[in-house]
Amino acid sequence: MVIFLSGCVEKRIVDEINIAIASGFDPSDGDKKFKTTFLMQDFQEDMSVQNRTITSEGDVRREILIGSNRQSPSPVVVGGMRLTLFEKSIAKKGIKDYIDTYQRDATIGTRIFFATTEGKTEELLKGNYGPQGNGSFISDLIEHNIRQGDVPKTNLASFLQDYYQKGKDVYLPHIKKINDKNVDISGLMLFKGSKALYILPSDKMFYFKLLVDRYSKGEFTVSLEDGSEASVHSIISKHRLKMDKKDPLHLSIEINIKGNIKEYTGNKLNPKIIEAITKNLEEKVEKECIQLVKEFQEKEIDPVGIGAYYKTQIRGFDYEKWKQTYTDLSVDIKSDVEIIETGATY
Repeated sequence: MVIFLSGCVEKRIVDEINIAIASGFDPSDGDKKFKTTFLMQDFQEDMSVQNRTITSEGDVRREILIGSNRQSPSPVVVGGMRLTLFEKSIAKKGIKDYIDTYQRDATIGTRIFFATTEGKTEELLKGNYGPQGNGSFISDLIEHNIRQGDVPKTNLASFLQDYYQKGKDVYLPHIKKINDKNVDISGLMLFKGSKALYILPSDKMFYFKLLVDRYSKGEFTVSLEDGSEASVHSIISKHRLKMDKKDPLHLSIEINIKGNIKEYTGNKLNPKIIEAITKNLEEKVEKECIQLVKEFQEKEIDPVGIGAYYKTQIRGFDYEKWKQTYTDLSVDIKSDVEIIETGATY
C-alpha cells in the first residue's frame, strides 16, 4: 500500500524577501511607544555588502512590521536576525515586553545577541563598519569578545534563563558608536529586573566576568612595583560559591585562574618575579571583585546570582526574606592564580 502525503508550506524565495539581520529600538519621535530600525544587508555582484535600513514607529511589533513593509518593495522577515539593540533610555524604562515578543517568535533563533547603546540605535546601524555588513560586524564583535575577551556569555537563551530565575539579575554589552567606521563595547549595562540600572565601565569587565562566567582565552596586564609589566595570556578561569553552613550569612567566592606569561617588560623573568606577578594578580582580583560585590549589594542587584545559589542550598528558601538579607550578607573573595607557562622577555 502506498500513501501519498501532501501539505502546504509558504514558499519564500530569498531574492524576493528582505531578511532583517539586525534591529534597534529607540524612543518614538511622535506619540507612539517606540521606533524600530531594521537593518538589511544586500549582497552585490562583486560580493560586497550594502547596508540598508528601514525605520518605522508603532506601539506593537505587528504595527512596526506593517509600517516597515510599506517602505519595502518585498516582505520584511525577521527569521535571520542576529542582533537587537536597545537605546539606553528604552532599556531604563524596561525591556520585558520586547523580550516577551522574541521568546514567542519561533522564527527567531535563541543565539541572537542583545545589547544596549549609547545614542540612537538608528544612527549606530547606519554606519559602515566592515565588509561583512553592519549587523554581522556588530554580532561578530560581541561573539569574539565573549570567546576571547571580557564580555560574559549572553544571548537570547542565556538571557531568558537568567531573567526568569529568581535571585539573578541580567546584564548586556553596552555599545557606543565612535564614528561611521568604528564601534566599541564601552561597558556592560546592569539591570534590576527588566530595567537597566547603570553601566559597568570597561575597566571593570575583567573582574565582572570572573564573578559571573568563566574565561577560556582571556588576557590581563599586571603592573609591578618596579614599574615593569607582565602580560598574562590564555587565561582560563572558573569560580565557585561556597556558603558557610555554620554561618549561612557568610559566603566565600573562590576564583581559580590559570594563564601564561607571554610578555614581560623587565630585565629577566625568574621564579621570584613570577611569584610577584602571581601575588599581584591574586590581590588585584580579590580587591576589585569584593568591591563589585559590595557595589551590587548597595544597589540591590544580583548579577552574580548569589540568591539563585542560596536557593539551592537552603530548604524552604524564602525569596522575599532573602531580598532583605542580601544587602547584609558577608562575602569574601579567595583568588588562586597559577602561571603554567612563561614566554618571551622584552
